[in-house]
Amino acid sequence: MSENTEIRAALESLAAEPLSEQIDYYRKPFMVLWAAIQEAASGVAEDYDLPTGMAQLWVAEQMRQVADSLVDRLAEKAVSRGASKSNVARAAGASPANAMRRFPRLKDDSSQTRLLIDDVLDTLE
Repeated sequence: MSENTEIRAALESLAAEPLSEQIDYYRKPFMVLWAAIQEAASGVAEDYDLPTGMAQLWVAEQMRQVADSLVDRLAEKAVSRGASKSNVARAAGASPANAMRRFPRLKDDSSQTRLLIDDVLDTLE
């Protein structure tokens, strides 16, 4: 069995698990993220005289953009290491038929411009 076939089977098995068991895999990172958003938001709220809820919303939106960029970068890395584009789409909860729409930076033309977040993520790797 090829590595991509094994990856596909593992992703299908994971998707078949009860939601409560799937959540167990990301509960702790979510709690860390939530605490970080609250901490960062307190500084934003203080510095800009924003209500706490609005500061949390602003920080969470910035984190969503960072997370989206991170997912795209991880997809690129997975493909560069031999993963199939369809399995990358499956891992991200997208239809394999829509891999190129979900991850436009996986297109063969590679004419994507680097985003600021690319530079930030490069410093973290």
